[in-house]
Amino acid sequence: MISIYDLPEYLHSFDLCVASFAMFFNCFLIYLILTKSPAQLGVYRYLMVFISVFEVLYCILEVCLVPIHYSYRSSVVVLIRTSDKIFNRQTLLFLDAFYWGFFGSSLSIFAIHFVYRYLVISGNPLLRTFQSWKFILWLLIPIVVGFMWAFTGIVLCAPTEEFTEFMRKPIKEVFDEDIEEFEYLGAFMYERSSKNNSFLVYWGPIAGMIIMCLTVFASFIVIVVSGIKCYLRIKQLISNVSTTSSRCQALQSQLFHALVVQTLIPMILLHTPVTLKFAFAIFDAGLGPYCFFMSMTIALYPAIDPLPNFFLISPYRKAIKKILKFYLLGKKPKPNAAEQVNQTSMT
Repeated sequence: MISIYDLPEYLHSFDLCVASFAMFFNCFLIYLILTKSPAQLGVYRYLMVFISVFEVLYCILEVCLVPIHYSYRSSVVVLIRTSDKIFNRQTLLFLDAFYWGFFGSSLSIFAIHFVYRYLVISGNPLLRTFQSWKFILWLLIPIVVGFMWAFTGIVLCAPTEEFTEFMRKPIKEVFDEDIEEFEYLGAFMYERSSKNNSFLVYWGPIAGMIIMCLTVFASFIVIVVSGIKCYLRIKQLISNVSTTSSRCQALQSQLFHALVVQTLIPMILLHTPVTLKFAFAIFDAGLGPYCFFMSMTIALYPAIDPLPNFFLISPYRKAIKKILKFYLLGKKPKPNAAEQVNQTSMT
């Protein structure tokens, strides 16, 4: 039977295994995007490459840190064990903040994807901003959000003497280690006085949580509004398009559905568990060791997220079938006429 004390070691092995798949899937997707994308994809291919590179960096940071998500009563925390790391404690603290930043960037990246899909489908003049130097400004949005999360973590949610003493007993009980064996960032929102049952509120961490929740909420609103508008516009176009433009609209529909699935994955694996973690902590009912499952789902995210593109986007699906035939049959299938046209137009 697995002891709870062994869970960090199992989490480390799990992270290494998942990261291997994540690196392979995302690098393979980058190859497909750069070599097999149809000309109609336009600048969207660079957005797709951007998110794949983001997820590669994310899983590298995950393997280096092996972050442990934990919650005790009115606190939430991300722990980094120091004994098995090559970095000093100060470096680990800043890397933990960058890990927060990567987490915060994730939804804003998908929000930009949804905005772009809507602008393409609707023919909105704002689309021109993706086709000039202003495209860089769009890519800077998730980077700025990420730095905002990292800054919030290192400034408003940094370790304090009160927080360390509050976590000392549960850390010893759960991990059989002293709190000094870890670096951490987290939000210790309030504690009850044992004398008169009054509340001592820590406004800094609460302000940090409000900032993070507002950025997530804003991204969520953008995704929902853009997604609904995309769906309605695609439905309208499919019922009215000519035979010539139906091919392009089919691709847009495939990209939209892939994006929907690709957005549900981080919402299920990342944001839903963390929202539950925050919600229970607000009511002084931290999830305790159950947060280990959250650590695993968060590590799983970059390995699963590329998969919808392989199955839902037709050019990539066909390319994978050809590659599989090559390795299984020992001969390379000849490209059809449509693929030759696409390859010629891309060059």
